[in-house]
Amino acid sequence: MSNFSIVNQQNIKNSTFVLDEKESHHVISVLRLKINDQLTLTNGKGTIYQAIINETHKKAVKGKILSKEHIKSDQNFKIHLALPLIKNNRFKIALEKSVELGVDELTPVRFDKSVKSSVNHDKLLSSIHSACKQSSRAFFPRLNKLKNFTEWHDNQSVNIVCLINSDKTFVEQLDTIKDLSKNNKINLIIGPEGDFSENEKKIINEKNFIKVNLGRTILRTETAIVSLISIINELLINND
Repeated sequence: MSNFSIVNQQNIKNSTFVLDEKESHHVISVLRLKINDQLTLTNGKGTIYQAIINETHKKAVKGKILSKEHIKSDQNFKIHLALPLIKNNRFKIALEKSVELGVDELTPVRFDKSVKSSVNHDKLLSSIHSACKQSSRAFFPRLNKLKNFTEWHDNQSVNIVCLINSDKTFVEQLDTIKDLSKNNKINLIIGPEGDFSENEKKIINEKNFIKVNLGRTILRTETAIVSLISIINELLINND
């Protein structure tokens, strides 16, 4: 679905649609679509529309809905990523790639050694929407407000933390993770560029987080995020 765009549910009426200015620009200037071209739309809540363009204007693309389908997720687990505040360009990469890989929920998290202290929520949403269009996602992940690590962890979920000095690989912990993750949410925690502070390591130990490493080499935070999500998707989806 390369011709993929986002439509506000309120802008679908009587089998017709109207795209907002931003999405109209995307359709006209990026996708290079014209009148009578077909495209795929989503409302971000699981509904996919097949549509055809009837009018193209700089601020509003209009057309007709041909069909709609509600997509159901067949995963029996949800991934919630604690997104550490790393340098801007790497933060954006980590955000976009985690969305493309299917993360269900994102929380920007401030650690003791984070290199920055704030985020622009609207810019994050824009990056999420771009990544959803890139990967043709029918469901948008939930974006939470910025939190400190001490208030982020969830005792009701499966907490997996990536530690350089952990003596357990992901594969060695797989059976434990699979058993706990059935119909549950998996919280992924990957530390900032300066690693976890001693206080944060103490919390990790006290809360009995499942600790894993991703091999002998030291990875950048954004690389570890992509690697860990990919491993979880591959092993948990294909080994039910």
